Amino acid sequence: EWLANPLRDAGMGASERNEPLHFHRGLPGYAPTPLVDAPELAAEWGVGTVRLKFEEQRFGLPAFKFLGVSWAAQRLLGEPPHDPDLELVAATDGNHGRAVAHVARMCGLAATILVPAGTVRARIEAIAAEGATVEVVDGSYDDAVRRSAQLAGPRRLVLSDTSWPGYEEVPRWVIEGYATIFLEVDEQSSGGFDVAVVPIGVG
Repeated sequence: EWLANPLRDAGMGASERNEPLHFHRGLPGYAPTPLVDAPELAAEWGVGTVRLKFEEQRFGLPAFKFLGVSWAAQRLLGEPPHDPDLELVAATDGNHGRAVAHVARMCGLAATILVPAGTVRARIEAIAAEGATVEVVDGSYDDAVRRSAQLAGPRRLVLSDTSWPGYEEVPRWVIEGYATIFLEVDEQSSGGFDVAVVPIGVG
């Protein structure tokens, strides 16, 4: 069963669709991640070719999350120089928060990252290594999200990839930033693909 996405903006022009890629290409350290052939999967699935977009590293971080966070931060903060009294706030299970902390450091801003109880020490240390304050919330990821919303204010800007009523625009920008992955695939593939399989969801 196939369902059309009613939120898709069919009227979006090519230049608008390409904006995240142009933005990311202008950042120091940009490089497209490779498409890796997976012949074992192709044989198992009975198809001609399977290629995997290998998001092992983006801008020195071990995940694709920087793409969404950097694009959203640019939309949220505007062009530099930024007010040094601003602080970025985010809830995370790991990679999103580390990307927010990394962007904050790049912009010369403070960051507070909220993680749920039970977050592994290595993830907390990786976020703290970016210069952020890490607050462990006594509860789940959803509790950390609620705490981040409570911290929001004129000087504390929430940069979340999770939305809630009244807070939808920034998460939408985060998702827009991931378009770079697909724009790269378009350029890397000769003749395109018949099917793209995209895993989604927080865990």
